[in-house]
Amino acid sequence: MLELRRLRYLVVLAKRLSYSRAAEDLGLSQSALSRAIQSLEKELEVRLFDRDRAGVLLTEQGRWIVEKAEALLTSATDFEHQVGFVARGAEGRTRFGLSQVPASALLPALAPRLRDMPGFAHEVAVADVEALWLQLALGEIEFMICSEWNSAWPIPDGMPVRKESLGHFPMTLVGRKGHPLLENRSDERGFPLLISNRVGISSQTTTIVRDRLASSLQIISDLTAARVLVRETDAIWLTSSFVVADDLVDGALVELPVPAEVEDQSFEVFMYSLVRRTKSPSVVEIEEIFRRQIRMIANKFTPR
Repeated sequence: MLELRRLRYLVVLAKRLSYSRAAEDLGLSQSALSRAIQSLEKELEVRLFDRDRAGVLLTEQGRWIVEKAEALLTSATDFEHQVGFVARGAEGRTRFGLSQVPASALLPALAPRLRDMPGFAHEVAVADVEALWLQLALGEIEFMICSEWNSAWPIPDGMPVRKESLGHFPMTLVGRKGHPLLENRSDERGFPLLISNRVGISSQTTTIVRDRLASSLQIISDLTAARVLVRETDAIWLTSSFVVADDLVDGALVELPVPAEVEDQSFEVFMYSLVRRTKSPSVVEIEEIFRRQIRMIANKFTPR
């Protein structure tokens, strides 16, 4: 009988196309992963991968089997979750992921739920989109929240994804109280510019701000570290005002003037889940909590 564990190994290796990276993701040694794949090929009597010095490639038969394995793993995880939820009633577990910026703004809204439902466990992954997508495809998380899909990985055939908007996050340029840019000197420039991820490097706003005001561009995914740097130095940070709303309200950080050609911008945040996966009552509740949080922040802090 086929083991789901070995099918999971197969799917991860098919995504990574590297025994070393797949083994690291799975917490295995390369030799253990290699033995498991060889055993699976022997059991199925199908060659799943071609291997040479250039790397690892899926065979055509292997590609078909991986697609079916992904669907099977998702169904198995969904079955486990639904049975557990029914059996335990108010107790249970939900697993989901967020990219850095939405996580910073939205996760605090779960605090009342954690207090009111101590028997319910929330397993939350905060990571980049590529890592979250792998977990979503494998059924390891029920949904993920990030900005518009920009993954280099195509969505596999047979795995339609549900995409639902949660709201818009406005962008702004912030700095410390008393920052030199507040003096509105047209010749002022030379400040380190911070952004949160590589996706933002090529945006028009980043390019304009970097060319007009910055001495360097720094990618800092740790938002807490970015906040400390901006509060204690002359670094400037291109981020969402929702991430630093409390700092802006209490005056620890301030919005800075931007070049005239920069238009007001925002990005839309979406919730991605697998269409074939039924939303549990917990997921529906969390989704509504996050929608309310976005509306609350918008009402609490109105961007310019």
